[in-house]
Amino acid sequence: MAQLRIRGVRSYAPDRDICFDLSSKVTLIYGQNGSGKSTISGYFYDSQADKYRHCAFESPHISHYQVFNQEYIDSKFARADYQPGIFTLSEANQESQDKINSNNKERAKLSARLEKLNEEIAEKEGMKETIVDHCARDIFNRTVNDRKSLSDFLDGAKIKRSFYERMVATPLSDVRTTTEALTDKWRMLSQSEGTLVGEIHIPPTTVLTEEAIKLMQEPVMPASSTQFSALIQKIGNADWVRQGQHYIHDDVCPFCQQSFNVMAFSRELIQMFDESYQTSLGTLSQAAERLAQDCDNLAEFERRVATHAFVDEGSPILSLVKTVNKGVQILLQQFLNKLKEPSQAITPENIQSALSSLQNEVDAFNTRVRENNRLAENFGQEKRTLSADVMAHLRRICDEFFTERDRQLGELQNEVDTRLREVGILAAGKKTLDDETNTLTGQLSDIQPTINIINANLRLLGITGFEIICHDDEMKLYRLRRGNEPEKAEVFKSLSEGEKTIVSFLYFIESCSGSLTPETVNPENKLIVIDDPISSLSHNYIYEVAALIKRKIIKAAAARHVVILTHNMFFFQEILLNSGRLQDNREAPVNWSLLRIIKSDYSSCEKLSMHEMLNEYQALWQTLKDVRDEKTQPVVLFNTMRNILEYYFSFACKNEKLKEALESLASEHSDAGEYDSFYRAINRHSHSDGRNIFSTGVIDKERYLKMFRRVFIQTDDDDHYLTMMGESKELPETGD
Repeated sequence: MAQLRIRGVRSYAPDRDICFDLSSKVTLIYGQNGSGKSTISGYFYDSQADKYRHCAFESPHISHYQVFNQEYIDSKFARADYQPGIFTLSEANQESQDKINSNNKERAKLSARLEKLNEEIAEKEGMKETIVDHCARDIFNRTVNDRKSLSDFLDGAKIKRSFYERMVATPLSDVRTTTEALTDKWRMLSQSEGTLVGEIHIPPTTVLTEEAIKLMQEPVMPASSTQFSALIQKIGNADWVRQGQHYIHDDVCPFCQQSFNVMAFSRELIQMFDESYQTSLGTLSQAAERLAQDCDNLAEFERRVATHAFVDEGSPILSLVKTVNKGVQILLQQFLNKLKEPSQAITPENIQSALSSLQNEVDAFNTRVRENNRLAENFGQEKRTLSADVMAHLRRICDEFFTERDRQLGELQNEVDTRLREVGILAAGKKTLDDETNTLTGQLSDIQPTINIINANLRLLGITGFEIICHDDEMKLYRLRRGNEPEKAEVFKSLSEGEKTIVSFLYFIESCSGSLTPETVNPENKLIVIDDPISSLSHNYIYEVAALIKRKIIKAAAARHVVILTHNMFFFQEILLNSGRLQDNREAPVNWSLLRIIKSDYSSCEKLSMHEMLNEYQALWQTLKDVRDEKTQPVVLFNTMRNILEYYFSFACKNEKLKEALESLASEHSDAGEYDSFYRAINRHSHSDGRNIFSTGVIDKERYLKMFRRVFIQTDDDDHYLTMMGESKELPETGD
C-alpha cells in the first residue's frame, strides 16, 4: 500500500482529500500544465514544508524519496556551483564486486521471503479477527433470550462486540444457577429498593376447652327430679320452656294464657333449670364471647393483610386469612345456636387445620419480608453481587464457544510463531549481508564511473558543448565545464533550457542507481518521482529520456515505486510503449497504474485507460470538429489548435518548419489585423502562455478554422489536416 493524500495546496481543494494510489510498481500520471502535477512532486521533494501540513503519504515500506522536478534542478545546478559526487562501484576489485552483487541478490531473496512471511503473518492475524467475530456472533445468538431477561445488567454490552468483550473480561466461575432464578432474584431486589415493610402476625385465637367441646356435642338438659321436669323432658320442650320463662310477669301463663299459680310455677322452673344446667350454659356463653372477640381481631387482621405492600387479591395468605375468619364466624354462630337451644347436639367447626396453614404461610411471608428488608438495606452491594452472578452465568453459557475460539486461535498462533521465528532468522541474515556489503562498498565506492556515464550519455544525445568533471576528488564534488572556460565560469546559466533539463536529469538518473555517500549505496524501499523531464524545449530527447527511465530505473528496479508525471502526450505514449507488450483486454500494463489529473475549480484525479490515452491526439481533432459542427463552444478553439500544433509537429520533428510557416503566414497577413495576431499568437508555446487572443465578442469559428488549415498547407501537411477533419481538398477563401 502506498497512498498520497493532497489537500489545500495550490490548485487542490481546502476541504477534501484528493487521493493518489501509488501502490503499483509504476504510476504514470498525465496532466496539462497548471493541472496540479508539480504539487505531487513538490510534496515528496519537501514533505515537511508548512504548505503540505494537510497532506500525507502512507506506506509501510517507503522510507526514502528521490525526486526530479524543477526544485531539484534549481537546488542541484541553478543555485549551486558544485554537485555532490555520486558513488558507484569501482571496477578495480572484481572479486569484491562479485561478492557485493551476490549479496545483493541474496538480500533481494531474503527481502522477498520476509515480505511473503509478513504477508502471511498479516493474513493469519486477519484470520484471528475473523475467528473472534464468529465467536462474538455465536455467543450473541446463543444468549438472545437470556440477555433479554437480564438486560438490566448489560448496560454498555447490548450489541454483539461489546457483549463479547464483556464476556471476555468475565472469568469462568463455579456459579451454578439458571436464568429464571436470576430473574426472580432481580425482581425481588428491584422491588426492595427503597422499600422497608413490616411483618404480619396472627392475633391470638380461642382454644376451645374439652368441656366446651363436649357441651357442644351433647344435649344440655334440665334436671328431671320433679314431676313437672319429667313431663317437660318427656315432651321435649325444655328449650321452649326455658325461653318462655322470661315472659312470666303476672298470673297468666305465658304458654297457655290461663290463670295459674306464679309462685308455684317459678319454683318448678328453678328446680328444673338447676345450677348444673346454668353452669353448662355459662361455659358455652364464655366460649361464645371469646369467639366473638376472635372474629373482631381476625377482621382487623384481614384488613391489615389486604393492605400490605406484598399482598394482592390473588395472594395465598389473603385467601387463608379469609378462610380462617370464616371458620371462626361459623364456630361463633354454632355456639350462639347452642346457647339458644342447649338441647341440640352440634359438632363444632374445626378451624385448626386452616389456622395451621395460615401460620405456615405467615411464617413464609415474614421470611420474605425480612429478606426484602435485608435487600433494601444493602441494595447496592446486593445488586453488585447479583450482577456478578449474572455475568458468571452468561459466561458459563458461552464457555463452549470460547473453548472452540481458543483452540482455533491457538492453532493460528502456532503458525504465526513459526513464521516469526523464521522472520527473526532471515532478518539476522539480512543484517549480516548488509554489514558485509557496506564494508565492501565503502572500500570500493568511487565517483568517477558516474562522471564517465553522464558524459557518455551527453555525447549520445548530441550534446558536446559541455561536460561534467571531478571538481574535488577529496571532497567528492562535480562541476560543469565548457571547453577551456575558467573554473569560476557559470556554465549552467549559459545552457539552453533543454540542456539544463537534460544534464540535471542525467545526474538524477545516476543518483537513483548510485548514492551520495559511500555507506548508503542503493537504498532499498524508496520511491522515485520524475516530474516532466520533457518540456517543449527538449522534444528531441523524448525517446532517449524514455529509454533511460526504462533501463536505469524501471527495469533495474531502482525503487519499489516509480511515479512519472508529464504533460507531454508523446512522452506519455513512449513511456507506455516501453512498458512491454500492451494487452487489449487491460486498462494498463501489468503492475502499472495510469492516472489523469484534471482541473476545474480544483484539481482532481481519475483513472485512465491506456487505450483512451493513445487516442488523445484524435480527441483534440474531435474537439475542432465539434466546434465546427456547433457541438462545442468556440472558446476552446484557440488553445486546442495550439496543442495540436505542438503535439503533431514535435512528433514529426518539424518544429523549425512550423516556426517558419507561422512567421510566413503572419507576414503574409500583416494587414489583416486579427489574422496577423492569430498566426503570431499561435507561435507561442502552450505550456508557457495560456492567453487567448479571442475577444469576449462573437467568435467566427469558420474563419479561424480556415486560417488553421493554412498552417498545414504551408508545411505540406494538408492531407493530414483533411484526414483528421474529414474534409475535402477545396479551400474556401479567407478574405474579409
